[in-house]
Amino acid sequence: MPDELNVNRVPRSVWRSWSPQARHVFNTLYGFAMKNPDLMRHPGQLPPKPAHWKTLCWNAAWVAADAADRRVMTEVVENGQLKQVKRA
Repeated sequence: MPDELNVNRVPRSVWRSWSPQARHVFNTLYGFAMKNPDLMRHPGQLPPKPAHWKTLCWNAAWVAADAADRRVMTEVVENGQLKQVKRA
C-alpha cells in the first residue's frame, strides 16, 4: 500500500505515529463520510450543521485509524479494579 498523504491536516506527530494502513483508513473514511451526511441521519431528522458534521466525521475517522493500529484503549476489570489498557 503506498503511503498516504496528509491531505486532511492531521497533526504531524499523530500522522507519523500511524501506520500506512491507519493513514489510509483515516483518509478513506473521512472523505467518504464528508460526502455522505445522509448515511447517519434518521429520515425525520434535520440535516446536521456542516461544522457539526465535519467534527463527527473527523472523530469517527480518527477512532477508526487508531483502531487500525490497535492503539485504542480498552477498559478491563482486573482483580476488582477498572484499568485502561492498550489492545494487543
